[in-house]
Amino acid sequence: MMGADLILPEFNESHDDSDAHERAWLEAVKTRVAELLDSDPGLLFSHLYRLDISEASLSSILRTEFPKDIPEAISREILMREKQKAASRKANPRNIILDEEY
Repeated sequence: MMGADLILPEFNESHDDSDAHERAWLEAVKTRVAELLDSDPGLLFSHLYRLDISEASLSSILRTEFPKDIPEAISREILMREKQKAASRKANPRNIILDEEY
């Protein structure tokens, strides 16, 4: 549902208000994080591992945030990490082989 076009509106010219899209993305992720915290924390932590959220960051969030603020803090961490990965991909594009015979 939420793709890179909402995370990184600069790659999609149809988005005029990146702040609004970022807020919408964060709200959607926060809702899902809260659902998983309540219903299946193991699945949430599995997703966070695959998203490359550091254990140190997650541990800090769990230690310092009020319980009601944890979903939002995790969502902000996910957004920050996704932005870092996108910036890295943009700065270091992979060499895609276009030769069909390869």
